[in-house]
Amino acid sequence: MKNKINRVITLANGKKYFVLKQAIYKGDNYYMVAEVTEDGNDLKEKFAMLHEIERDGQELIEFVKDAKTMQVLLDHLNLD
Repeated sequence: MKNKINRVITLANGKKYFVLKQAIYKGDNYYMVAEVTEDGNDLKEKFAMLHEIERDGQELIEFVKDAKTMQVLLDHLNLD
């Protein structure tokens, strides 16, 4: 697992997200992120949880949609 905290992840749709927190849950990587403004200079107040998947040797990122998984992650991430 690479440390991606304080780095920017660019999704396939071109949107950029700054990694605030990183966690491993059930062997998978998860990232709490904030969306980056279009000019790349600031963070928006839009937060999300991303899930990293590896398929065929490629790293893929998807949004966490499962409410139970989201709650477990939020309960265990130190948000201070």
